[in-house]
Amino acid sequence: MKNIILLLLTAILFAGSTALAKKAPNVAFEDLNGNKVYVSQFKGKPTVLVFWQVYCHSCKRELPAVSRLAKEYGDSVRFYAVVIGTRDILLIEEKKMEWGFDLPVLIADYRAKSAFNIFGTPITVILDKDLNIVRKIIGSGKETLIKKILEKLVVYSF
Repeated sequence: MKNIILLLLTAILFAGSTALAKKAPNVAFEDLNGNKVYVSQFKGKPTVLVFWQVYCHSCKRELPAVSRLAKEYGDSVRFYAVVIGTRDILLIEEKKMEWGFDLPVLIADYRAKSAFNIFGTPITVILDKDLNIVRKIIGSGKETLIKKILEKLVVYSF
């Protein structure tokens, strides 16, 4: 019984995030002006990609929180809100205003979504300066974890 409880506690402790150590796929996103943005362009700085959808209630809380983190880190970390499931720029801009976040938005197509294994939202993917996937965080409310990871990456980047 003790072993089962310990196993469950361990699973709960690590639920919602997975540590990874593989290269990010060099897929293309599109910015709101229609320009292609490749993952390879993120090289040189840690990068946070928050995958979201316009009808995701958890995303409504997550994106403003991550937007505040972006202000805190300034130019030392890149932050992007990567939308899936729509290409409607007016709807995207409406959600940015309604939800109160100002991260730059990238649009992910099916290939990008599949390459990063995005199966729901919000999912946050953190890349180091060499484009390795350091962590994939599932769900919202993980600002403290994101900050803890970034503190190590920002020091490592210099």
